[in-house]
Amino acid sequence: MSSASTLLLTHLIQHYSNVQWRLPTVTGGLAPHVLRNLLAWIEENLDQPLTLADLAQEAALSEYHFARMFRQSMKMAPHQYVMQRRMVKAQALISQSRLPLTDIAMACGFSSASHFSNRVKSATGLTPSQLRAAQR
Repeated sequence: MSSASTLLLTHLIQHYSNVQWRLPTVTGGLAPHVLRNLLAWIEENLDQPLTLADLAQEAALSEYHFARMFRQSMKMAPHQYVMQRRMVKAQALISQSRLPLTDIAMACGFSSASHFSNRVKSATGLTPSQLRAAQR
């Protein structure tokens, strides 16, 4: 096509077409498939000690870049997200199972029963045994 016809075609499209050209919105953060895979991996590994290095490796990013991208995607730090998921799992196990509380603590990745108890109490205002009694 000649440059004159290209200019004419461009002019016609810009001024007489109903087509609206939109660029995709870039939100930043982790790619959706990376985030989806990472969140599933976290859920599967809540019983393990999860470090920033582990999470970054799973996302194939440097620790610094991963932490920034994760915070942008999830609106919280990676450690906060992991602790939140551990608490959700712990509360479900406390109310839905008869497992000993120390087993629940270990199944949710808490380093000790006292750490577990302190975290549950700070989140709910009740100790794990009080929470279990209140939900029965």
